[in-house]
Amino acid sequence: MTLNLTESKVRFLESLADKTRLRIVEALKEREKTVSQLVQELGATQSNISGHLRLLKISGIIKSRQEGKYVYYSLSSSAIADFLTKLEDMLAIMRREALEGV
Repeated sequence: MTLNLTESKVRFLESLADKTRLRIVEALKEREKTVSQLVQELGATQSNISGHLRLLKISGIIKSRQEGKYVYYSLSSSAIADFLTKLEDMLAIMRREALEGV
């Protein structure tokens, strides 16, 4: 049974509806990173970051590759970075319109 489009959208947005997961995805927009790099950059514990990475991977938002003893995480598609950019643009427009009373 395949999910319908609405259910897919809900699952995708739910995956991003957490501050830490969103920060991880934002950090991975720049380049692929290891858990240690994300821990240092985000100031969270390794177990916390690892748990969020697991959920993001299950949801298909990120992917991983192993190189030696390191696992590198990256966005699964450039479309995710594009989505975040469009979201930022939309929020800026909404703020501007709210200030203008539109």
